[in-house]
Amino acid sequence: MENQVEQQELENQNNNSNLSDIFDILSGVGLVGGAVGSFLGNAAFAAIPLSFSVALQIANRRQLKVELAQMQESSTMEMTQLMNSNHSTLVEQLQQLKQQGENSLKQQDQKFKTLVNELSDRVQNNKESFTLLNGKENELDQFYHQLESQLNKVEGVVETLQNIENFSQMIRTNPESAEAYYQRGLNHQKLGDKTGAMEDYTEALHLDSTYARAYHTRGVILAEIGNRKQAVEDLRLAAKYYFEQGDIESYEQARNLSKEFYEVRHSPVNTETAEVIDSQDEMSQEMNSAPMDLVTVGGLFDDETDSEENISILG
Repeated sequence: MENQVEQQELENQNNNSNLSDIFDILSGVGLVGGAVGSFLGNAAFAAIPLSFSVALQIANRRQLKVELAQMQESSTMEMTQLMNSNHSTLVEQLQQLKQQGENSLKQQDQKFKTLVNELSDRVQNNKESFTLLNGKENELDQFYHQLESQLNKVEGVVETLQNIENFSQMIRTNPESAEAYYQRGLNHQKLGDKTGAMEDYTEALHLDSTYARAYHTRGVILAEIGNRKQAVEDLRLAAKYYFEQGDIESYEQARNLSKEFYEVRHSPVNTETAEVIDSQDEMSQEMNSAPMDLVTVGGLFDDETDSEENISILG
């Protein structure tokens, strides 16, 4: 149908073009006739073709205007149809692009959500792994500090044992050295060997009965094992010899400590408690296998409540 309309329009245009050509030919003939009449000197005869030519030109111009108007209208209609057709095509294409865009956005959004969930899971797993690693690191640090502490203790024990061996060598070289026995006793005491320490302190006192530090340290061990009576005696002797040697600070320490142990032993308690204390003192004395010698010390402290003027010590 559209092809037929186009063919009809082409035929009309051809017909209009032929008509315009005829008008142009007739106008040209009129002009020639006017020119001939003018040449022959007949003005009236020359005016007729000229007028006819002018009329033909006017008619031709009108015809051209009509054709131009028709062509413009035809072009406008064609443009309108084309625009409508293109508009529909563009709308369809836009709808398709919009649908494709929405589908693509949905797919991208779904992928993004999936990726975010995966990343969240990984982050959570990494947090748990990091927490676990921190816990393991703390455990390793604690274990390392424990090993380091144990190593330091072992090194201390090894050093103390080496000191004991060195002082034992000194004793073998010089068996009369009270200082060597005392120093070896300190190292035994450092290892927790109270029996060995007591033996060395006692041997040092056999060699030097005025060795204040030996009385002092042995008195502390006696108090620790529960023999407060003998501890008080050793501490009083330590205070006495500290004072005689001019060591006032050590004198005050030994004197105060002996008073403390004495007051604990003689504090007012019920009969049952006193019997328990005496029983403990007896047990500690039985456990001590070292022989006991007597050294008399009197008048160290002016204490009317102390009725023991003669104090026995290990020595």
